[in-house]
Amino acid sequence: MTQVAKNQLKWRLADVQGSGSEQVSLVMPQITGNDIREFLLPTDIPSPQTTVEDLRWSDEDLELFFRLLEKQLGLEITEDMPLDLHDEGVINILHVVAAARFIIPAPAEGILAEDINTVMEEYEPGDLVAIHSTDGFKSGIIVAMDSIEVTLVLLDYIDDSDGELLFDVYDTLLVNKHSLLPAEFGSVAGLEEPQYLH
Repeated sequence: MTQVAKNQLKWRLADVQGSGSEQVSLVMPQITGNDIREFLLPTDIPSPQTTVEDLRWSDEDLELFFRLLEKQLGLEITEDMPLDLHDEGVINILHVVAAARFIIPAPAEGILAEDINTVMEEYEPGDLVAIHSTDGFKSGIIVAMDSIEVTLVLLDYIDDSDGELLFDVYDTLLVNKHSLLPAEFGSVAGLEEPQYLH
């Protein structure tokens, strides 16, 4: 269990596992009595740079994190409450927040199939949705939006017609709102479920 406190949450951009791959890791204080240690949780998100750097969580990071905990896991967490970082759902949410912060969204044009006629819904950040891609229906979670487009973190991979990987789990896409489908079209039930890694 660790404390959720904005002024202590950091992202570490470094090869912390010595694998030769720079990635984004979560750095969080782990409090046991009077002992405060560093808890390090590597994510699957590649670092945007090759030098070691620690970055504090932004207000946007924290807002998205709390929103996802509430919408996807049904948890209401405040900044001073303990959080179980061994919970798979919480870990998946941390990956999504890291992807939203560090992965530049790619335009979805060219990988979307024809639109499906369905009831249009009003969505907001934190909602689970689906898209109709050329590789079938894929799940994603909205992490940002404006009046026209949403930024979507994928929870499925997308292959091309030859089976080559185009987009991996936790890649981000810019999708027009009219291309969004209800979550039931996708294959992922939610962030508490294991992700479909390629």
